[in-house]
Amino acid sequence: MARQKAVELTTIWMDKNVTSALKIRVTKSMVWAVFQYGVVGWTLKKSDRNRIDSFEMWCWRKMLGISWKEHRTNISILEEIGLERELMKKVARVKLQYFGHISRGSAGNLALTVFEGSVDGLRHQGRPKKTTDGRHRRVEWL
Repeated sequence: MARQKAVELTTIWMDKNVTSALKIRVTKSMVWAVFQYGVVGWTLKKSDRNRIDSFEMWCWRKMLGISWKEHRTNISILEEIGLERELMKKVARVKLQYFGHISRGSAGNLALTVFEGSVDGLRHQGRPKKTTDGRHRRVEWL
Protein backbone atom coordinates (compact mmCIF):
# COMPACT_ATOMS: atom_id res chain seq x y z
CA MET A 1 0.00 0.00 0.00
CA ALA A 2 2.79 2.41 0.81
CA ARG A 3 4.54 1.59 -2.46
CA GLN A 4 1.29 2.31 -4.28
CA LYS A 5 1.05 5.67 -2.49
CA ALA A 6 4.61 6.52 -3.60
CA VAL A 7 3.78 5.63 -7.20
CA GLU A 8 0.65 7.81 -7.06
CA LEU A 9 2.85 10.78 -6.14
CA THR A 10 4.93 10.46 -9.34
CA THR A 11 3.67 13.80 -10.63
CA ILE A 12 5.14 15.49 -7.55
CA TRP A 13 8.44 13.60 -7.87
CA MET A 14 8.81 14.63 -11.53
CA ASP A 15 7.92 18.29 -10.95
CA LYS A 16 11.06 20.41 -11.17
CA ASN A 17 9.39 23.35 -9.37
CA VAL A 18 9.03 21.35 -6.12
CA THR A 19 12.10 21.51 -3.91
CA SER A 20 13.83 18.40 -2.58
CA ALA A 21 13.07 19.43 0.98
CA LEU A 22 9.35 19.52 0.22
CA LYS A 23 9.56 16.16 -1.55
CA ILE A 24 11.24 14.67 1.53
CA ARG A 25 8.50 16.06 3.78
CA VAL A 26 5.80 14.65 1.49
CA THR A 27 7.50 11.25 1.49
CA LYS A 28 7.73 11.15 5.26
CA SER A 29 4.20 12.38 5.85
CA MET A 30 2.26 10.52 3.16
CA VAL A 31 4.20 7.40 2.20
CA TRP A 32 5.75 6.51 5.53
CA ALA A 33 2.51 7.18 7.41
CA VAL A 34 0.81 4.53 5.27
CA PHE A 35 3.77 2.20 5.75
CA GLN A 36 3.76 2.49 9.54
CA TYR A 37 0.08 1.62 9.92
CA GLY A 38 -0.16 -1.48 12.12
CA VAL A 39 3.57 -1.68 12.73
CA VAL A 40 3.09 -2.43 16.45
CA GLY A 41 1.76 -5.88 15.63
CA TRP A 42 4.62 -6.91 13.36
CA THR A 43 7.17 -9.50 14.37
CA LEU A 44 10.35 -8.37 12.65
CA LYS A 45 12.97 -10.81 11.45
CA LYS A 46 16.27 -9.91 9.84
CA SER A 47 14.77 -10.35 6.37
CA ASP A 48 11.94 -7.97 7.31
CA ARG A 49 14.43 -5.37 8.48
CA ASN A 50 16.28 -5.65 5.18
CA ARG A 51 13.02 -5.19 3.28
CA ILE A 52 12.20 -2.08 5.30
CA ASP A 53 15.62 -0.62 4.53
CA SER A 54 15.26 -1.46 0.84
CA PHE A 55 11.79 0.13 0.77
CA GLU A 56 13.23 3.31 2.24
CA MET A 57 15.94 3.44 -0.39
CA TRP A 58 13.37 2.68 -3.11
CA CYS A 59 11.36 5.70 -1.94
CA TRP A 60 14.40 7.98 -2.10
CA ARG A 61 15.35 6.69 -5.55
CA LYS A 62 11.77 7.20 -6.75
CA MET A 63 11.76 10.72 -5.33
CA LEU A 64 15.04 11.62 -7.05
CA GLY A 65 14.13 9.86 -10.31
CA ILE A 66 17.16 7.57 -10.13
CA SER A 67 16.88 4.24 -11.90
CA TRP A 68 18.45 1.11 -10.47
CA LYS A 69 20.27 0.77 -13.80
CA GLU A 70 22.40 3.79 -12.95
CA HIS A 71 24.34 1.69 -10.40
CA ARG A 72 24.33 4.37 -7.70
CA THR A 73 25.15 3.27 -4.17
CA ASN A 74 22.74 3.82 -1.33
CA ILE A 75 25.35 5.94 0.45
CA SER A 76 25.64 8.31 -2.51
CA ILE A 77 21.86 8.75 -2.63
CA LEU A 78 21.66 9.43 1.11
CA GLU A 79 24.50 11.96 0.80
CA GLU A 80 22.69 13.68 -2.06
CA ILE A 81 19.54 14.25 -0.01
CA GLY A 82 21.49 14.86 3.20
CA LEU A 83 19.77 12.21 5.35
CA GLU A 84 20.50 8.97 7.11
CA ARG A 85 18.42 5.82 7.11
CA GLU A 86 15.66 6.40 9.59
CA LEU A 87 12.58 4.36 8.66
CA MET A 88 13.70 1.28 10.61
CA LYS A 89 14.52 3.51 13.60
CA LYS A 90 10.98 4.94 13.48
CA VAL A 91 9.51 1.45 13.34
CA ALA A 92 11.57 0.37 16.36
CA ARG A 93 10.56 3.50 18.29
CA VAL A 94 6.85 2.92 17.63
CA LYS A 95 7.15 -0.70 18.74
CA LEU A 96 8.96 0.34 21.93
CA GLN A 97 6.34 2.97 22.71
CA TYR A 98 3.64 0.33 22.37
CA PHE A 99 5.65 -2.02 24.61
CA GLY A 100 5.76 0.69 27.29
CA HIS A 101 2.03 1.25 26.92
CA ILE A 102 1.33 -2.47 27.40
CA SER A 103 3.84 -3.00 30.23
CA ARG A 104 2.35 -0.13 32.26
CA GLY A 105 -1.02 -1.84 32.03
CA SER A 106 -2.67 1.06 30.23
CA ALA A 107 -4.25 -1.32 27.73
CA GLY A 108 -5.77 -3.56 30.41
CA ASN A 109 -4.87 -6.78 32.15
CA LEU A 110 -5.84 -9.02 29.25
CA ALA A 111 -3.37 -7.32 26.91
CA LEU A 112 -0.61 -7.61 29.52
CA THR A 113 -1.37 -11.30 30.08
CA VAL A 114 -1.31 -12.01 26.35
CA PHE A 115 1.89 -10.01 25.92
CA GLU A 116 3.70 -11.82 28.76
CA GLY A 117 2.37 -15.18 27.62
CA SER A 118 2.00 -16.55 31.13
CA VAL A 119 -0.54 -19.29 31.76
CA ASP A 120 -1.41 -20.52 35.23
CA GLY A 121 -1.41 -24.25 35.83
CA LEU A 122 0.69 -27.28 36.72
CA ARG A 123 0.77 -29.18 33.44
CA HIS A 124 4.15 -29.09 31.69
CA GLN A 125 4.74 -28.99 27.99
CA GLY A 126 5.83 -32.13 26.14
CA ARG A 127 5.50 -35.86 26.48
CA PRO A 128 4.80 -37.27 29.95
CA LYS A 129 7.76 -38.69 31.89
CA LYS A 130 8.27 -42.47 31.84
CA THR A 131 8.28 -44.53 35.01
CA THR A 132 10.87 -47.18 35.82
CA ASP A 133 8.72 -49.97 34.33
CA GLY A 134 8.57 -48.17 30.95
CA ARG A 135 5.01 -46.96 31.15
CA HIS A 136 4.01 -43.33 31.04
CA ARG A 137 3.14 -41.75 34.32
CA ARG A 138 -0.33 -40.24 34.53
CA VAL A 139 -0.81 -37.11 36.51
CA GLU A 140 -4.01 -37.04 38.48
CA TRP A 141 -5.73 -33.68 38.39
CA LEU A 142 -7.91 -32.39 41.14
